[in-house]
This record gives sequence, C-alpha cells and structure tokens, in this order.
Amino acid sequence: MPDQLSGKTVLITGGAQGIGAAAARRCVEQGAQVYIGDVNAERGEALARELAMPFLPFDVCDEQQIKAGIAYIQAHSGRLDGVVCAAGILRGAFQTAEQLGLDDFLAVQRVNVTGVFLTVKHSLPLFNERAVVLIIASGAGVLGPSSSLAYAASKGGANGLSMTLAAQLEERGIRVNTLAPGNILTEMKLSVERLNAQRQNIAVETALAKAEQAYGTPEGVARIISFLLSEDADYVRGILYTR
Repeated sequence: MPDQLSGKTVLITGGAQGIGAAAARRCVEQGAQVYIGDVNAERGEALARELAMPFLPFDVCDEQQIKAGIAYIQAHSGRLDGVVCAAGILRGAFQTAEQLGLDDFLAVQRVNVTGVFLTVKHSLPLFNERAVVLIIASGAGVLGPSSSLAYAASKGGANGLSMTLAAQLEERGIRVNTLAPGNILTEMKLSVERLNAQRQNIAVETALAKAEQAYGTPEGVARIISFLLSEDADYVRGILYTR
C-alpha cells in the first residue's frame, strides 16, 4: 500500500547499511520522515543524501550521543511514531567458549542489547500514544543456535528485553514487536559465510553464490518492517520470524 507511513516520524538505528538501510529506503517510499542513526558516518551521510533525510552520527552504546540524537529529533520533529532498533554486530564466529574473549563478548552485548535499551529509554518521551518499537533480533539465539556465542546471547537478550518492554508499555498504547530474520544477505552474514568457507576449505566464491541463491534479502525484511510500523499492524503482537 503506497504512503502506508505518511505523516509518521521514524528513527532507525544501524540505518546506514544492511537491514537498517533497506528499512530506511522502504519507510521513505511509504511516506515517512526517517532519521538515520549510525556510527558509520560515511555510509550514513551517503544514504541521507540519497533519501534527502537527516543523518544522526551516533554510537548506540554511548548514552550521551543517543541523548543528543533524540534532542535533535525533538527540536526538528517534536515526536516519534516509531523506532527501529537495527544496530547490531557479530564477533567470535565459530569460536568455542574457551576461545571467545571477554572483550568481544561484552562488545556484542553493548551494541545488541544495551544499545537497544538506551535507544528506547531516551526515545520514550517523544513517543505518541500509538507509537511502535521494533527490535531486530534473530532466529539465532531465539529459535536456534548461532555461529557466535556472543551473538546468540545478545539476540536472546534483545528478545527478552522486547517482551518485557511490551508488557510495560501496553497500557500507554505503545506497541512493541520483535522481528527475528533468518539468513539474510547482509555484509555481516556474508562475512560469516566467508569465514565458514575458509574453515571448511570450500571456495569462497562457491559458498557466497549458494548463499545468494538461498538467503533472503534486506529489502524483503524491510517490507515487513514498514508494515509493522503502520496502523495496519495494530493487532500484531509479540515476535515475528522471516525467512
């Protein structure tokens, strides 16, 4: 449906690439005012120019940067109708618990869990009565295992955070959904595929070609994101899974 998000203001963290960037494009196509938040200034600014939307250069782990970004939105739009928490990292792929370093484990939790908490915490004062929080988790750590202990722990944590937020915010009319994509053709996923191919002595080109045939796309996930942000999804609750 065209203009499904007309008049809505949306913040997308991790909006410079992958699922976040695809969601930004889709939301703009559907009529939303989109604020693109990301630590990658080069890509974020390029996408902002492409879409003629504002870019907010912030690290979701840094509370002061989050506050500054939200203050900018408040000054320029005055409200938020939706927040998409898509910022995420993966470290320690195929490492055992003995091999995985604490610094890597904690770094993943900071981005994938603490970053979600901080984003939602400081966005809440700008939410209207029918605002939507959309947290990107993963099939990994929710439905099954991951290549990374750190990543699985973080996405399980994000799902638990989302369920509890949903219960807390329901009386305020704020809807919270978790979206758990399967294997999606993002740079992060392809980097894992490259590493796995090297581990198994498989040609990287062959492994990537198979992935491109079998895996879903960020654009496919973005269509679900725009729907969940819309009024048409008002009756949708809980966690949703994609291919």
